[in-house]
Amino acid sequence: MITDNEFTRRLIGFGISKKEANLYFHLLKYGPKTPSLLAKSLNTYREDVHRTLNSLIAKDMVRPSLNVHAVYVAVELDNALEAVLTKQESELREMEMRKRELHELSKQQRFEP
Repeated sequence: MITDNEFTRRLIGFGISKKEANLYFHLLKYGPKTPSLLAKSLNTYREDVHRTLNSLIAKDMVRPSLNVHAVYVAVELDNALEAVLTKQESELREMEMRKRELHELSKQQRFEP
């Protein structure tokens, strides 16, 4: 059986930060929470929680509920991981394009050995 720490370590290995992994795992395990409850449960500051939530929202791993009180919900694991993977693939394609551009530009330059 996999431990909580091993699960979060594997999330980090998938390309998200430790704070993001801990917060996302907490929402997966314990369900929707307000930023205040998350801060208390994770023993951190609300501002830190808000920054991490915003980052996870941008990665399509967390979504806010439509309730009056801001409650945040973890996106289903498969969908969240696919969103992270898609973003990383897009960034890789962009870097490959820049590499080709730099290679072409380098042919126009005279670099000294």
